[in-house]
Amino acid sequence: MTKFNLNAITFGAEYTDKDSQMDGYPQFENAIKDRFESMVKAGVKLFRTDATGIYDLFLSNLPAYARQHYTCNACRHFFERFGSLVTIDDEGIVNSVLWDEYAVPAFFVNAVKAMRREVLTSKVTGVFLSDVKTLGIPKTGEWTHPHVCLPRESVHRSRIENAGQAMAKKQEEFGMVSRALRDFSMDTVDKALALVNSESLYRGDDKVKPTLEWFKGLIEKVEAVNNSVLRANVIWSAIASAPNGFAHIRGNTSGALLKDIEEGMPTSLIVSRFGDRMSTYMRSQSAPSENTIYQAEKLVADLGIENSLARRYAKREEVPTFWNPKAVVKVEPKQPNGRVFGHLLAQSKTAETMNLPTSVMTWDKFSRTVLPTADGIEVLVDNPNKFMALVTAVDETAENILQWDNPTSWYYHGGIDAEMKRRVEEAGGRYEDNEIRVSLMWEGLTDLDLHCVTPRGEELYYHHKRGRCGGFLDLDMNGIDKHSHTPVENVRWTSDAPQGRYKFFVHNYNEKVNGFNGTPFKVEMEINGQVYHYEGLPLRERGKVTVFEFDYVKGQQPVISGTQSSPSEAWNVQTNSFVKVNGITTSPNLWNAEPVTHAGTHIFFLLDGVKDLSEGKGRGFFNEMLKPELRQIRKTLELFTANTPIEDAEEATACGVGYSKDQEWNLTVKVTSGNSSRVIKIDRWD
Repeated sequence: MTKFNLNAITFGAEYTDKDSQMDGYPQFENAIKDRFESMVKAGVKLFRTDATGIYDLFLSNLPAYARQHYTCNACRHFFERFGSLVTIDDEGIVNSVLWDEYAVPAFFVNAVKAMRREVLTSKVTGVFLSDVKTLGIPKTGEWTHPHVCLPRESVHRSRIENAGQAMAKKQEEFGMVSRALRDFSMDTVDKALALVNSESLYRGDDKVKPTLEWFKGLIEKVEAVNNSVLRANVIWSAIASAPNGFAHIRGNTSGALLKDIEEGMPTSLIVSRFGDRMSTYMRSQSAPSENTIYQAEKLVADLGIENSLARRYAKREEVPTFWNPKAVVKVEPKQPNGRVFGHLLAQSKTAETMNLPTSVMTWDKFSRTVLPTADGIEVLVDNPNKFMALVTAVDETAENILQWDNPTSWYYHGGIDAEMKRRVEEAGGRYEDNEIRVSLMWEGLTDLDLHCVTPRGEELYYHHKRGRCGGFLDLDMNGIDKHSHTPVENVRWTSDAPQGRYKFFVHNYNEKVNGFNGTPFKVEMEINGQVYHYEGLPLRERGKVTVFEFDYVKGQQPVISGTQSSPSEAWNVQTNSFVKVNGITTSPNLWNAEPVTHAGTHIFFLLDGVKDLSEGKGRGFFNEMLKPELRQIRKTLELFTANTPIEDAEEATACGVGYSKDQEWNLTVKVTSGNSSRVIKIDRWD
């Protein structure tokens, strides 16, 4: 504060502005700025402490005759709000970002020393964030006051939450990580990483390895310091810079893996449970409430991303590919040259194609040694679960909602089966280890019912769930039992299913969502491990449709009559046939200069004529692909995409089959190079 204070009277004399100039007050202000700028470079994290009474310490350690002159509300605000801020080094030692008694004029040395001592002996209580660049009030009228400026990169910028809300979340994360450090030992983390590195865990390399490595590094830092205060400071430092979601380790898939290992489960069970979790990664566990939907609508409006949610199928020309088939040069007939047969083409001397023997190799070797010289490639379509489609934004100008720098996402057909399993098991039904199982799923609160007429003439449905024949409708939804926006029903025989004719049909008992248009559905039937699918067209209220009808003989797979569709038919391709590859690309999270590797590493073969002819509901985007700030409304977004078709299915030309770095491939391809052709089996990534 540099302006003369008319109320500053000591021993009958005024303490003037000239006196404060002689005290070195302007140099004091500059010393504070210089100290802050030297300590707080771009990327440096700041922390709050429980130091109190900073401004009173300042005043009480000035000469008595000058205290009234330095009494100022703007200065008090700065000292109390920002005077207790510190940085934390790798060993947990704190340092004041404002106070250095060796850099200020002599008049202020005692005051600064007292404030610094108070700050350095206090306890770190949280991460500090600010929505504004300037901390403090630079000037009021003719008065100047202490103030500092954050580096531009350090200012908290979010349209989702303000700095106060973000600091509160960091507070919660500190508790989460502290409990995780108590729950999981270094030995457990090492075992988890060993499992990941052995490639035994589906998508373990990209989904949990980064989190586990971060957590292991934190354990090492915590164990390297020798008292509880420093350990807490090390945790705070880690929380401040942790990538999104890492601090939630106890509640994510990494924590579930660590818990299974800590409890001593067999490795085979750990691997199986991990795969089940990954199939439902970031899926909402319940439907959103009306208030949740309202808040989500408000947030979407605030962000201006209403147009970003509509999705359509991508086209081949929109996809960056690293391999394309060689263009076929069309030879035009020769023009007559005066000879009778001058316009005829002689047979090419190299017309015959030489077929080379089948070989087995990894994708890594194939991409290095075969792909560069391949003129054409065909893929043997023999695994419908590998069907994939690329999806992008309808509005090209809309703001991107995905984590990576392009609006394109993807889905696998196999994810549909995983969704059925997730719904059945989460609702308490039995999905595995059945002799016969038929499961029905749809979207919304419409009341669809699954019925079965058994070989003994019984009808299993919501009024007669357990039959004398051993059959059991263990899940019924949106009628008199459970209600859900993501419903499922399940009929099963665990064993001793009677032989004879079975008839399964679906009944739209009460249409609550789609009016006259009706509700589409999917049915999955498993008999002795063999899975069959039925893609149901929209079924109107009171409508019924038979989905499976067959004669069952134990030990045999039935001949099924009816209108069931196989996954390959839904994708416009015949299984066990070779299909031309129109291009090869990676998953969209790897397309840009800064790839988002934790979203997975996939290779997609875009196939000629392949497209998903279903509505694509539930697959426009997935929660795990969205920007972190949208995950707080994930229930509503999941409900939105579950009820919204993907547009332009007929125009889709960027569909095909996909393979992940983390799973076996067993892909058979036919490669043509020049006049030679060979069949190659790609068994794995590398």
